[in-house]
Amino acid sequence: MVLLTGDATQAANHIAGVAGITDVRADCLPEDKLSAIRSYQESGEPICMVGDGINDAPALKAVQVGIAMGGVGSDIAIEAADIVLVGDDIREIPHLLLLSKKMMRTININLSASTILNFVAITLAITGILSSVVGAFVHNVGSVAVIINSSLLLKWRSRK
Repeated sequence: MVLLTGDATQAANHIAGVAGITDVRADCLPEDKLSAIRSYQESGEPICMVGDGINDAPALKAVQVGIAMGGVGSDIAIEAADIVLVGDDIREIPHLLLLSKKMMRTININLSASTILNFVAITLAITGILSSVVGAFVHNVGSVAVIINSSLLLKWRSRK
């Protein structure tokens, strides 16, 4: 982790100390942040950046995942980001990461289950066991199951 900020060194070091960040670069202009991001990208690792201001917008656009702080964030940073946090609590980032993993698992389950269901229904329809009306009903039931399974993510909270 690195803290790239346009703030003065003293303020940056204080925030870094609270957050447990050892690599601090203060007094950064937007092009300095973008340059730092580009140097990290040369390593081939995916990069996530959290920002809230106009000066963060170019870097938020350049990273693989840009996260804007929605409460105090500038409109241009919000527009440049891939994800916008409704509040300004950076402690929500771990929840966001866990939620994204849960979401990917849900997508994979939904795709697998619907593919298997459709394959079985097509096979039964080809053999004449399943009529076209029942096949359409089975397909719609599968779609509703996917929607219900996905909607469970709306109330999901990680166990702390």
